[in-house]
Amino acid sequence: MLTVKPTMKSMIETRGNPVPRKIGVGNASVFPGFCSKHDTTIFKAIEGKTVAIDSSTAFLFAYRAIAYERFAKEAQLRSAPIQAEMDKGKPFRTQAYIQLYLNSALTGINTGMEDVSRWKAGYDERLLSGSRDGFRYFAVRFDSVLPVVACCAFHPEIDFHGNQLQRLARRGSDFEHITLTVTAFEGETIAVFGWIGPTDGPAALLARSFSGLSTDRKADALIKLLFLQSDNIFLRQSWWDGLTEQNQKLFQGLSKSGTAERARKVSDLADDGTTFTTALAVDVISSEQTDPVASSPKASA
Repeated sequence: MLTVKPTMKSMIETRGNPVPRKIGVGNASVFPGFCSKHDTTIFKAIEGKTVAIDSSTAFLFAYRAIAYERFAKEAQLRSAPIQAEMDKGKPFRTQAYIQLYLNSALTGINTGMEDVSRWKAGYDERLLSGSRDGFRYFAVRFDSVLPVVACCAFHPEIDFHGNQLQRLARRGSDFEHITLTVTAFEGETIAVFGWIGPTDGPAALLARSFSGLSTDRKADALIKLLFLQSDNIFLRQSWWDGLTEQNQKLFQGLSKSGTAERARKVSDLADDGTTFTTALAVDVISSEQTDPVASSPKASA
């Protein structure tokens, strides 16, 4: 299995252009944010061989994604002082690059920590009270296992039709978030979007633009979205090795989008017809009963 999470060593050696690296399956699946007892108790409903998607299970997928993001930000902040010392003994140009990268990264981490802490407070309140007020979700089941799994939360900025959803230039503004979990159950993959917000906000619009894609284009769009918005994704090595060099470079470019290395484009998620997998979307469900793509009151994976 491969991960796109960069290490400081790989960032230095590749001058900010790391490639996916090998990681053990156990390391990819472990999230040490909860003790064993609470992890089992809280997430029991989504840890079996099958899962039925409803407001309760979709909420748990979203809550775990939010909890992961906060745990990751805390870990990054704790390691920052250690990483700042990694330039000792290196040439001046390398030292300058390391400190510039760390300074930029730390600014983003601190801002992200403020955002995700606010998001988690809203999820904590709903977890403890049992209320799902304002929580919305959209899920898709595919007919086969996709070559990626992921768990993340992010600000939706653009949709799949090249539209700007929100601009993140203003510090202090309360921007909308969305969570996304992509995981496999019994030979199929399920993708679950979740968010707390209105039915016409950026998160809802992103989910709606995804739901409007044809059944044979959803998997390809989903993979592009994951590379664009998160590094907490894990890849089947045989799939990555089988990609053309052009497509590998495409994904590497998307993974750097929104950083100093590459500006994000409103066209990044637009469908150009490129195929990365043959999986088909075979079932969808939405928290909005009036959603025309909510073809079933229950989706099993």
